[in-house]
Amino acid sequence: MRTSAAIAFLMLLVCTVLADDASQTPRESYEAFVNAVLDKDIDADAQQATFERYFDFDTWLKERSAEEGKVYTEDEQTELRSQWFALFGSTQFRETYRSRNVKILEEPKPDLENGRAELVISMDTKEGATEKFRVKMTLSEDGTHWRWYSIPRIGEPVETLTPAERIERIEQALKLITEKRTELDAQETALRKELARLRAELAESDAGDSPFATPQRVVETAWKAIEKGDADRLLDCHPTRRVSESNLEDVTAKLDKLRKRLMSWEILDSVIEEDDPARATVRVKLKLQRTGDTDERTVSVPVVRDGNEWKIDEAP
Repeated sequence: MRTSAAIAFLMLLVCTVLADDASQTPRESYEAFVNAVLDKDIDADAQQATFERYFDFDTWLKERSAEEGKVYTEDEQTELRSQWFALFGSTQFRETYRSRNVKILEEPKPDLENGRAELVISMDTKEGATEKFRVKMTLSEDGTHWRWYSIPRIGEPVETLTPAERIERIEQALKLITEKRTELDAQETALRKELARLRAELAESDAGDSPFATPQRVVETAWKAIEKGDADRLLDCHPTRRVSESNLEDVTAKLDKLRKRLMSWEILDSVIEEDDPARATVRVKLKLQRTGDTDERTVSVPVVRDGNEWKIDEAP
């Protein structure tokens, strides 16, 4: 249904007041919707609840999406829904079809198996002519009432699609979904990257003077200890659990070996884990001596919060 046509066919509703029934017919459901539109004294919340009960926005949107080969975003769906209900509750909408001679002409037997029903109504135009319309409805999930979603004019040319044309439209819709999913995935990746950067930036700022105050600070302290050959200081950069698993002589030997090859080191960045803000990874760029070209590599150092301090969470 085109947006321009939406306002026109909404002016077709009939002013008949019937009480809600535990199991309403299509006619009763349609008239209950109309009653909420026409009632000037109804509470706004109650009116909105009635509109949502008797108007099937999801089916309307599904048909419109298929018709136009378009996938609507959540924001677009929210805006369309808001426009519908604003229209239903407007004074112009209410007064316009008050003046029309709207009649329910036919109520064919509903298709209960498929949850579908139709009403045939008539309405006088401003020029004095009478036109017929078909109110298309679906059965509610609990089976207690019916919900309308489209009111096409009878006699209006209906677009008939061949199977090949329907396949083409479905393929177009699926392509749009794929494109939208790719776009959303890219947005998610960018947002997660920015979130990690901001968390790391926050963790590094205003953390005090302790050499173990932040993920980058403890790694920096450890590499300064390696440069100086200070095994005890290097062990201070690790949690008690990791220190207890190590041997001072072995640590000293490894430190001396690395120190002899170490030319330079540079901390590149740090990332706070999204699911566990007490864990992080710090990247360090190294330049090591070797026969021939310089050995350049980037290592990732895991760190963990240990009380109020950060420590390197791997064997020293």
